[in-house]
Amino acid sequence: MKNLTMILLISLMLSGCTSLNEVKFDSTPPSNYIGKDIKITTTSDEIIEFKVESTTDSTLSGEGKSVKMDNIKKIEIKEFSVIKSISLSSGLREFNSEVHHSLN
Repeated sequence: MKNLTMILLISLMLSGCTSLNEVKFDSTPPSNYIGKDIKITTTSDEIIEFKVESTTDSTLSGEGKSVKMDNIKKIEIKEFSVIKSISLSSGLREFNSEVHHSLN
């Protein structure tokens, strides 16, 4: 039970520490996206997620996927959030304390 609780807490902590932030892609050079985890919504409302490995003036590519800039409706970048991490870890510590207390 204790191992399951710890796995659950770690999973929540890792997923809660990031957020997606929309960016204005027309004002950002494509090369600025290299190395970033992105979520693209295309003009046909298809959602594509990947880590950008290379760019041209007209294309973002990574993880075997490629999207032309003309086909992009919205770009969101996955970013680490320090505030979420601190809040979540504080909450998880309190939760773990309560679980531990109730088991004893």
